[in-house]
Amino acid sequence: MPTPMLSSMRSPTLQLAERISTANFENIPTAAKEVGKQALMDFIGVTVAGMEEPLSQILIAEADEAGGHPQATLIGSNMRTNVQQAALINGSAGHAHDYDDVHINMGGHPTVPVAPVVFALGEHLGSSGSELLTAFIAGVDTECILGRYAGPSHYAKGWHATGTLGTFGAAAAASVLRKLDTPTTATALGIAGTQAAGLKCQFGTMCKPLHAGHAATTGAQAASLASREFSSTPDILEANQGFMSTQSESVSEERFSAAMENAEFVQNICFKYHAACYLTHSSIEAITNLCNANLFAPGDIKSVEIRVNSGHFDVCNIQEPGTGLEAKFSLRFTAAMAMAGLDTSSISIFTDSLTRQPELIALRDKVRVTAHAAPNPESIVTIDTIDGETYSEAVNVAIPMVDLGAQWKKLERKFHALVDSRLGAEVADELVNYCKTLETHDNLGEFYALLRAPVSRPT
Repeated sequence: MPTPMLSSMRSPTLQLAERISTANFENIPTAAKEVGKQALMDFIGVTVAGMEEPLSQILIAEADEAGGHPQATLIGSNMRTNVQQAALINGSAGHAHDYDDVHINMGGHPTVPVAPVVFALGEHLGSSGSELLTAFIAGVDTECILGRYAGPSHYAKGWHATGTLGTFGAAAAASVLRKLDTPTTATALGIAGTQAAGLKCQFGTMCKPLHAGHAATTGAQAASLASREFSSTPDILEANQGFMSTQSESVSEERFSAAMENAEFVQNICFKYHAACYLTHSSIEAITNLCNANLFAPGDIKSVEIRVNSGHFDVCNIQEPGTGLEAKFSLRFTAAMAMAGLDTSSISIFTDSLTRQPELIALRDKVRVTAHAAPNPESIVTIDTIDGETYSEAVNVAIPMVDLGAQWKKLERKFHALVDSRLGAEVADELVNYCKTLETHDNLGEFYALLRAPVSRPT
């Protein structure tokens, strides 16, 4: 008979904690390092843009009123606050435009709960670039392993994985930066897991981006408390009435074991190039392709059918959005924007007034969203024109790029579009170069100074 200690050491929580606590930069594959740096750069871009949003300004006002030590930078501002406030605000700002990356294994947005902890705690501790990258990759791996462990019912039940699984990812990253051992890391996961939250019914409100910020700050706090010998159950994942048994009906230890054997997940991050819910992107691309290839005008369109998996209905099928934020979660409205030739990559286009434009409402009302008869990752768009022609296109954007050089170029264009008007093109160039060479920097003081450069305005 195994001893109780040996038996517990084989538990999923302790297996995962051991993986996190032994994370080593030298063992990370080159592709994972490259995409990790790309993800951190992309996060900076969307956070700089999101810092001007009302939800971010509300959180900044809250932090200012509470006060605290200036330990970490608010990205894209000239302010510093304590680590947990910085993680909360940067995480929320980074998700404000819903323009941050996604990962199919996590079932959510992997970078935005983890990167805020990496930057805030890393700045406070004086961590090197390679330490930041190692912590970030460990955090994303944790989210994806738990996504596989929980299975699809976690998200289907109404949990927002960015807020729930992201809390564990944030705790993992903070544990790596704090160099916690395996038992203490398991404690940090327990402290994080009992606070993990985020409900999909909040999509289209300020609370959705708050989920990311809450995950980040909770993860940062969990590792800090664990380092001070705060107690928690050591089996938060598999315990009776623990995280998995209460939040999923499709838990699989076989999937967990298989995921644990995967060396890394970061290189399969998918980046966003439309400023709306990721589940609208395949449809946007399909409509754009059809309109460009066949040269029909919006007035030529009689009807549009968008066929997607039924899970989209609970995420991005707001029928008649009344705000710019709701428009980001409307297959019908983003389809109308694509038909009208509007730039859905622009963060400034999603305004409340846009949803009231008569020509877009007319196009929106031509769109019908239906479900695939069987699961299918593609969005299939069929357009019928008034002259009796039918056009169809199937697109699936959830396929990671393998040409990482080409991905750098696409992400740099997006980064400059988000950052140049706010921090200036010269600062943006310097930040890109820092991200590309992150692992070579032992001292990141200048990097953080660039992140809090005074916001500039176009003349």
